Amino acid sequence: MQKHPVAAVINFCSNESRFIGSCIEEARKFARQIIIPVADHFFDGTAENRTLLEQIYRTYPDCLFIEYPYIPSEIPRRIFKDVSPAHFWHSCSRLVSLSFLEKSIETVLFLDADEVPDGDKFSEWLEVSDYQHNTVMKLSNYWYFREPSHQALSWEDSVVLVQVRAITQDLILRQEERDAIYDLLPGPKRRHVMGPDGQPMFHHFSWVRTKEEMLKKVQSWGHKGDRNWIELVEKEFSAPFQGTDFIHGYQYKAIEPRFDIRLEPTVFKPLSQESRVVHLTQKNLCDLLKFKKSILWKWLSSLYK
Repeated sequence: MQKHPVAAVINFCSNESRFIGSCIEEARKFARQIIIPVADHFFDGTAENRTLLEQIYRTYPDCLFIEYPYIPSEIPRRIFKDVSPAHFWHSCSRLVSLSFLEKSIETVLFLDADEVPDGDKFSEWLEVSDYQHNTVMKLSNYWYFREPSHQALSWEDSVVLVQVRAITQDLILRQEERDAIYDLLPGPKRRHVMGPDGQPMFHHFSWVRTKEEMLKKVQSWGHKGDRNWIELVEKEFSAPFQGTDFIHGYQYKAIEPRFDIRLEPTVFKPLSQESRVVHLTQKNLCDLLKFKKSILWKWLSSLYK
């Protein structure tokens, strides 16, 4: 099948390392361009795993990695009153990536590294769907907890497919993140979009993690202030899986895993000494946020005069 003018933008940090290989391999089946933004720190302020990042960069030299500095002290505090820090940086990753889209790209698929596409199914859907005639779509996904064989009976639709012509930078930087892209753009648009077989085309392994990884997730993600996540994680790992999760209360079924995702340490085998990495400086990032051709900075300024 041909590759459509679609770019996959995959938000990533090294705590998502066990998913990134499958996500990239599947995205290669349909995406003309794969862009992977990553901050040089986790969003709790701790430094990224530099050795692991360098290994990953060299393992996937066909992908464009955009590494940017985590500089919360340079962001006006007033901004964080409307957009919490974690949500801001998640959105900043997507915002940074837009500046590196190839000219031929017409549509962007916004993924997180733990949202793995079924590349064959999605390629088939691109061939037969009317996605070009929809401003934005939210695509249905399966949801997993603790093990890749624990699949929830409930489906979600966190993945967003949006036309480049409809994206404005101020639309990206919102508290609601990808939900805002869907909610604020005009139609035509559709939610809960399924594949040609009437089933989801994406697999969200959001909570398929070791205890250590899950603790890291809840200390740095956008919802860290919502509940006492650390206590909930500790309680969860004090016993075997009980058939439901502490986030949504979904019920689960056992399946044969679709991808080679395991809870053992992930080993990366660099293919070459070369990699495609753009290292943004603090000035680069600030310049992007104030980019003259967008209304992002004007919008921020109007809010915080």
